[in-house]
Amino acid sequence: MRILLINSPVSRPSPHARVSPPLGIAYLASYLRERGHEAHLLDLNVSGYNPKRVDLVLGRVRPQVVGVSAYTETYPNAVALAAQAKAFDPAVHVVLGGPHPSILPAEVLAETAADTVVVGEGEQTLAELVTALESGGDLSAIAGLAWRRSGEPVVNERRPLLEADAVGLPARDLLSLEFYPDAFNVLTARGGCPYRCPFCSASHIWEGRHRPRSPKAVVDELEMLVRDYGAGFVFFVDDIFTLRRSWVEELLGEMERLAGLFTWACGTRVDRVDEELLRAMAAHGCTGIQYGVESGSQSILDSVKGIEKERALEAVRWSVAAGIRTTASFMVPFPDDTEDTLRETFRFMETLKDEGAEILMSYTTPYPGTTFFDQADELGLRILTRDWGEYDAKHLIMETAYLSVADIELIVEEETGRLGLSKNA
Repeated sequence: MRILLINSPVSRPSPHARVSPPLGIAYLASYLRERGHEAHLLDLNVSGYNPKRVDLVLGRVRPQVVGVSAYTETYPNAVALAAQAKAFDPAVHVVLGGPHPSILPAEVLAETAADTVVVGEGEQTLAELVTALESGGDLSAIAGLAWRRSGEPVVNERRPLLEADAVGLPARDLLSLEFYPDAFNVLTARGGCPYRCPFCSASHIWEGRHRPRSPKAVVDELEMLVRDYGAGFVFFVDDIFTLRRSWVEELLGEMERLAGLFTWACGTRVDRVDEELLRAMAAHGCTGIQYGVESGSQSILDSVKGIEKERALEAVRWSVAAGIRTTASFMVPFPDDTEDTLRETFRFMETLKDEGAEILMSYTTPYPGTTFFDQADELGLRILTRDWGEYDAKHLIMETAYLSVADIELIVEEETGRLGLSKNA
């Protein structure tokens, strides 16, 4: 079958955000092609959502299946894309996937033109759906699929997660990599984070399982990117790159066959690094690292992150000393924040900035699937909007039991001005 996979775009591009290749749909395309299907990709974050251009692509490809991938922020455009695909050809089967549809599949089916929703990891589910559409198979037998029976949403049982090395490489050849400032992103694990931070929906989607690829397979991919695409810099997009120290050490050993051919960066937690490991990473080409510090108040960190401020300070010092460009990201506010803890957070930002870290600040966003969304009332949170397009961490969309929107905005304005920080990074 002919399948067009579309990456739903943000509505308001941020000057702080860099567009990266959509690995999710690229993996789906690769998996479908291996099974004899014709796959096409359209990343609207590169061009923006232009309905006329989408119609042109639909007319050129003439897909039998249109799949649209969406985060919460990009979900409103996914709704529009599903409707547009159906208007172009009522016979086309429209399937939505990605984090937001995976978390709210019944709601998505109830309010969109989509025929089905892929819940969670999509390769096997989408491939089985395409096969069923070809043969008239039973949708109720496809694990990980949500569909309609007599107009009512039905959500099938969850699909067991794949092992990390069971999936081939993403179909980068279907993307115009020259349009991406960060063209060479690499995923070293499926799923990713065993922690269950209340502001993150990752554990809801991936069941808290970290499934690393083999270090050899990762470096084989890196070698291909250097050889075939001329990659000189790679970003590892995993939630916690250094989760397993022994795995990182083995990866660094494999990287020695590519010594000097590329540099790389990653993100991780401050309590999953040490001075020796960071020096080894720098010696093997690591030039950038980002830590999710989140708060500068120890009482807040105890409730939402489980890390120590002192450890964050050490991690920044070790990274800077190793010659690694270091970024520390923060979010405000958290449910138990007061004016005192918020201002303490900004003082800690200043401390890390003085140590050489770049500081990023975003607004805490109660995404569906997070504790903050599911238990808002118990936590004293007032969620101000269900306009999903506002859920981009750049807009203040909740207030707490202790801080109103006006309180938060005043503190943020004063403190970012004092520190010379950019808001909504």
